[in-house]
Amino acid sequence: MRSSARSISFALCSSTYLFAAVSFADEPKEPLPAAPPVAAPQPPAAAPATPDRIAEALAPQPGGLTPNEVGRLVLKAKPSLRVKEAELREAAAKADQAMLAFIPRVSGAAAYTRLSEVKNSLGTQTVFGTVNGTTFTPGIPTGGLVSSACPQVPLPNTSCVRVIDQTGQQSDMLAVTQVPFNFPVLLNSYSFTAQLAIPVSDYLLRFSHLYAAASHQESAKKYELQAAELQASAEAKSMFFNWIRAKGAAVVSAEAVTQAAAHLTDVKRIVDAGLASKADLLRLEAQKAAAEQLAADTAALATLSEQSLRLSLGLQDDKPLLIGVDVLHDTSAPITTTQEALEQEALGKRIELRALRESEQAVGSTVSVARAQYAPRVDAFANATYSNPNQRFFPQKDEFRFTWEAGVRMSWTVNDTLAAPAAVTEAKARAAQIAGLKEQLLQGLKLEIAATYADLKRAEANIDAADRGLVAAEENLRVQTELLRAGRTTSVNVVDAEAEVTRARLRRVDARVGILMAKMRLEHAAGRDVPGT
Repeated sequence: MRSSARSISFALCSSTYLFAAVSFADEPKEPLPAAPPVAAPQPPAAAPATPDRIAEALAPQPGGLTPNEVGRLVLKAKPSLRVKEAELREAAAKADQAMLAFIPRVSGAAAYTRLSEVKNSLGTQTVFGTVNGTTFTPGIPTGGLVSSACPQVPLPNTSCVRVIDQTGQQSDMLAVTQVPFNFPVLLNSYSFTAQLAIPVSDYLLRFSHLYAAASHQESAKKYELQAAELQASAEAKSMFFNWIRAKGAAVVSAEAVTQAAAHLTDVKRIVDAGLASKADLLRLEAQKAAAEQLAADTAALATLSEQSLRLSLGLQDDKPLLIGVDVLHDTSAPITTTQEALEQEALGKRIELRALRESEQAVGSTVSVARAQYAPRVDAFANATYSNPNQRFFPQKDEFRFTWEAGVRMSWTVNDTLAAPAAVTEAKARAAQIAGLKEQLLQGLKLEIAATYADLKRAEANIDAADRGLVAAEENLRVQTELLRAGRTTSVNVVDAEAEVTRARLRRVDARVGILMAKMRLEHAAGRDVPGT
């Protein structure tokens, strides 16, 4: 930019030779040193006003991008926000799991078992019965007993007696035998069971703290996502303003090349007339080459800025990128709040502080959970069984029967108690980390407020200087134009004045973009971009 400015200045000054050469060509008979004062020539017709290329390039267009639109588009295209959204869903799922832990554990099972065959015997037993022919009927008849031989009966080891009634007649035959004492074995087993477990100690010492930790962690992730969205929006707006600034610089550089080319043509005529040296021409050619290099650099920067903005906003290459905000005429109200008031405002509004406060409370709850490992566990339980055969009934029968049981159990795991001090220390260390991050964030917020506040004040001063410079440049152009009409100056001075107006307008554009960016950054630093504030 400085090289093109030097090129323009030198070329404009050098073009005075062209005006002199044209004047002398009109009066060839009068030598230059002895030329007497003559009347001023008739001024040429005023040239048409040069269009303001910068204002045209940066003018707002229908359907163009605005800072708010940029902030909205980036939320849909930035990949890092998808990561934050996934972290929030994970934290919400953990909070749901912590809530479900309050529900007593209920479980059920259904089973079928095929058993191998076995013989179960408890020895033998004495059996009394009557014999009628070859039939043995268990039982003891009434009447007198007389020893007698047993008839043929199907029982081994049997002894018999005759039963005599009151008339002396035989009424029956009593048999006594020993048989094995066995009980049935059922080979097919079916069972339906239900269990209920109530962790009494966990309700008192663990679950409430676990749920509190999960809930605070979910809130922290919500704030982190919101903070990431605001940060992404602020960065996209800065990228948008930088693209406008780069676009304006590219236009000015292109205009500088055009002006340098025009001046080079003028100097060539002066050299052909013998009123300038070859060195002047070479120097102007070098200045034009420097202007072309600067134009190529600024054009590449503008292209890169546009591509970066498209990528950040998720815009396709075939979609035109237009400006939808009037950067040359800022109508927003100035920020009159003091730096101290902005710091206090940031401490109350910034989402990052809320996220750390929630994380701090979540870690505090985990310390209580770790301390619960010192205490023994107390659990209440209940079981219900519906099975065939039911093992609680003896002897077994091939039928379904229902039984239940309930009780309270206290258990103590030595390993958990030994690990409790380390778990408590770990949780306290995480709490200390959160506290350190919170203190670091507070310092960072104060530095951010101080930096953005200083940028705003500098931008406001630049606006005033740029406005005064533009007024002076435009007034100079008006004066030079009047002098040209009166024949008291050359077109070189007018062109130089026009170039100065262009540079002044560029400084004004840079100042206008700078103050918009400074306001945006300060409002973000103070937390004024937080929804609902």
